[in-house]
Amino acid sequence: MDEFGHILREARETKGLTLTEVQDQIRINVRFLDALERGDYETLPTPVHVRGFLRNYARFLKLDPQPLVARYERALEQGIDFSHSNSNGAEELPSDIPVAPRHDQPFFSPVNFEVDDGRTRNSESAVRLVIIIALIAALALIGMRFIPMLTSGSDGSEAITESIAEAVQSVTDRVNGTVESTAVPAANAGDTDNLVIPTERNNAEDAAAPASAPTRPILPALETIQLKLEITERSWMEVTIDGDIVFSGIARAGDPPYEWEAAEEAKVNTGNAIAVFVTINDIPWGRMGERGENHEEIWRTTQ
Repeated sequence: MDEFGHILREARETKGLTLTEVQDQIRINVRFLDALERGDYETLPTPVHVRGFLRNYARFLKLDPQPLVARYERALEQGIDFSHSNSNGAEELPSDIPVAPRHDQPFFSPVNFEVDDGRTRNSESAVRLVIIIALIAALALIGMRFIPMLTSGSDGSEAITESIAEAVQSVTDRVNGTVESTAVPAANAGDTDNLVIPTERNNAEDAAAPASAPTRPILPALETIQLKLEITERSWMEVTIDGDIVFSGIARAGDPPYEWEAAEEAKVNTGNAIAVFVTINDIPWGRMGERGENHEEIWRTTQ
């Protein structure tokens, strides 16, 4: 019975389990588990116990218990005496006793064990999803063409042919990922000068156009600078009044307005320009810049 024990022991060691840990899980005494792995069936009470222990232990190890139990029962039918042990203290089964194959559940093979990472299934699922979406879009396009045709009462043979051709082309483009935006905005007849077809080049030129700078109010001559800063978002900020740093740190929305008076110069540096709204001598000067922009402003008196 060494072969049974070898299979059980190898499966257990592959899982990194000790006999004590297995006992805690399946409630079979360590002495009996050890006897199964050594093929020492004299230690086990009866053949009924052997069958039960084999089934429970094999299922716990994710093995198919049927070949083990079937081989054990065939050995019993042929009159194999398990009361005699070999020189190692373990019973042996004749090698000519076959094991009934099962095709519904593979037997344990630590050498040929492979792990399926699911990449093939994921790729196939993605392709199927793209095809389904493309077919739904094609049906929607056909429906949009057929409904006006049915309500107008025409035979619509030309419209059907055109719709099918466009639907097939749409499916092909979507699967290949080559759909491009070719929509043309409505325009009056003769107003061809203003007709613009959106393209990637036009979009890139529009995105590259710089944003217009905010309009700042014209401040009168400043004899002193009454600086007021209101914080609308979290931002790092440093304020220097007449050469002295009076604030350096994180300002947050909800903080009371920060106010200082400068006799010669006021300087504000911030890491989130949109968060700081500036008022100079009760004149709203505005936000210092855009969101996330590092910006510095300096105001000086006319003295």
